[in-house]
Amino acid sequence: MDMLHPFHSQLYIGKGRAVYCGPLQHLEDHVYGAPVLHVGIYKPFRMMLADGVWRSYRAVLVPPGLRHALNIDGGVHGKLFVDVESVSAPAFRRRYPYRKGTVSSFRDPDIIALFQQVFEDDPRQPEVEALLDRMFPAEPGSTIDARVLKVLDLIRNEPDRNHSQIELADALGLSPSRVLHLFSEQIGVPYRRYRMWKRLWLSTERLHASDSMTNAALESGFADATHYSHAFRDTFGVNPAPVFRKIERFERLP
Repeated sequence: MDMLHPFHSQLYIGKGRAVYCGPLQHLEDHVYGAPVLHVGIYKPFRMMLADGVWRSYRAVLVPPGLRHALNIDGGVHGKLFVDVESVSAPAFRRRYPYRKGTVSSFRDPDIIALFQQVFEDDPRQPEVEALLDRMFPAEPGSTIDARVLKVLDLIRNEPDRNHSQIELADALGLSPSRVLHLFSEQIGVPYRRYRMWKRLWLSTERLHASDSMTNAALESGFADATHYSHAFRDTFGVNPAPVFRKIERFERLP
C-alpha cells in the first residue's frame, strides 16, 4: 500500500512536539532526550535494543534515554516527539504510558490512520497541529517540579551556556548531587543529555529560518559544525546533511 504514494519526507515542528514522516532504511544506535512514538505507517518495522535482538513493531513508545537502532525495511516511517514541557505531554503519556528503560508496544489504529493521512495528504502545519490537538488535548500547567522548571528555563534562555553543577545548585538552593538526581528523575534523562537535546531542537528551528547548517549549529550552542554533526548522529542515528537535503516539506510554527 505504501507504494501507491510517492516517497517523500515531511518534518513539522510545533510547540514542544514534532512529527516526521518519510522513507527510511536504517538508523544506527541512537538515543533521544524526549519520548518518541515510532509508527510503521503501512507495515511493521524492526527495532534493536541493547540485547542485540531485532523485534518487529507497528507502534512503539521509546522513552527518553533508551538507546535503540531501527530497520525500516524500505517502508515509510512515522515519528511523534512530545517534549516533557509540551502542553500535550500529559495526554500523550496517558494514551501511551511508559516506564524508564522499557519500550512499550501499542495497538492503535487511530495513530496509524493519522500518520497515513499526514503522509498521503501532505498538509500544511496548521492542519497537522489540529490533528494532534484532537488526539492529545492541551492541558495548561505543569506537573514538573518548580525547581526543575528553573533549570529548563536556563537551558532554553541560554542555550550556549554550559551551566555547571554548582551553578545549578546555587540557583536552586540544593546540593549539586540533589539537583542532578531531581532533574533526571523528573525529565527522564540526565541534565547534559537533555541540554544537548534542546540544542538540537533549537538548531532545527534555526535551520528552518536560515537554511545554513553551520549558522544553525553555532547559534544553538555547538562549538562548530563537526560537533553538531556528531551530536545529531548520536541522537538521531544518522548524519544531519542527508536528512535535511531530502525533506520535501519542512514547516514549523512561528
